[in-house]
Amino acid sequence: MEWNGIPLVWQECFIEAWKSFQEGSRPIGALVTDAEGTIIARGKSAAFNDLTDSVISNNELALAEINAMLKLDNRIHTARQKYTLYSTMEPCPLCFGAFYMSGMRNLKFAAKDKWAGSTNLKNATPYMSFKPIQIEGPNVYLEQLSIVLNIFFDHKIQAGNPTPVSDRMSEDYPEAGALARKWYEEKRLDDKLHLHISEIYALVQNELTVPLAAAKP
Repeated sequence: MEWNGIPLVWQECFIEAWKSFQEGSRPIGALVTDAEGTIIARGKSAAFNDLTDSVISNNELALAEINAMLKLDNRIHTARQKYTLYSTMEPCPLCFGAFYMSGMRNLKFAAKDKWAGSTNLKNATPYMSFKPIQIEGPNVYLEQLSIVLNIFFDHKIQAGNPTPVSDRMSEDYPEAGALARKWYEEKRLDDKLHLHISEIYALVQNELTVPLAAAKP
C-alpha cells in the first residue's frame, strides 16, 4: 500500500513516532481520537530526551501513550467510552493499565511487541475483565515499519549489542529485524532525519523481502 492510502489517523500517529526518533528518543507515537474520530491528543515516547509538546520527559514513565492520555482533562473529556487510543507499538504493562483505567474502551496498535506488549493483561484479573475493551492490532501495512524503527533504535542505544528487546521482536518479525540490523550497521538513517516518515515507509517497503502489503494473508 502506498503511504497516501494509509488512514490519516495512522499517518499522524507515525509522524509522532518519527518526531520522537528525530529528537533522540524511542520511535513510538500515540494518538487519542474522540467519538467522531477527531484527533484530540498526541504523545511521543520521551524517556530519553526532553521532547517538544510532551507532558513528561526524561523519565522511564514518559511513554507515548502516557503523554497522550495525560492531555485529557477530566473537566472537558467527561465521557471517554467511545474514545480510541492509537499506538505505533503494542502498549507495555504501564500503558495498557493506564489505558484501561482512563475510561477509554478502544485500543488500536500497529505492531506486536513480544518483549513488553501487554494486551494479554485483558481479562487477567476480575478488575481487568470488568470493562468491555475492544483491541485491534497489529496493522498489516504498518507493523514492519514500527518494528524496523524500534529495533534500529534499540541497536543504536545498545551500540549494536543484542538485547532481549530486539531478539524477541525479531522472533515475530524476522525480516524487519534483519533489515533494522542491516540499516544500523550501514548507519542508514543517520543522514535521513530530515526526511518525512512517508519516505522512511517507502524505504522499508522497498527493501523488505516480504512486502508490507503481503506480510499477512
